[in-house]
Amino acid sequence: MKYTSEQINKMSWQEWNETMAEELNRKGFKAKVFNSDEHRWTKTGKYVAGDDPKLFVLGTIEDSEAISYLKDIGLLNNGRCPMCGGPIHSNPGRFTSGYDSNFHFQICQNCVKSRGGLRRNVPESGSGCIVALILFPWYLLKSLF
Repeated sequence: MKYTSEQINKMSWQEWNETMAEELNRKGFKAKVFNSDEHRWTKTGKYVAGDDPKLFVLGTIEDSEAISYLKDIGLLNNGRCPMCGGPIHSNPGRFTSGYDSNFHFQICQNCVKSRGGLRRNVPESGSGCIVALILFPWYLLKSLF
């Protein structure tokens, strides 16, 4: 099914997340779940919207292919911000994961501003690197003896 902007903006934020979870499950995408028997995370679970809509897109979905699929069917990049649930008016911003440049979607300008805009994460001084360079050889020597 292809969703329109009007359809997704009529849904509550929770309903919208539940619809995204249902569509991902229907298409066969798997969510990460913790396997307590093996003590590790595996991609074998079903997507669940959960109780907090703020956590679904940025907390549950970790797969750029899943994000692309949601965009293809109109559930993302279609006039609604997945970070706050509000409508996107005029010029959308863009969220891109720092771990996967293919994991990106449109967000509203309020969320762009609240997340600091397009600012790069640059350390204020290089002192952390100097300390690490000084301590690293000491750590290696200590581990040898």
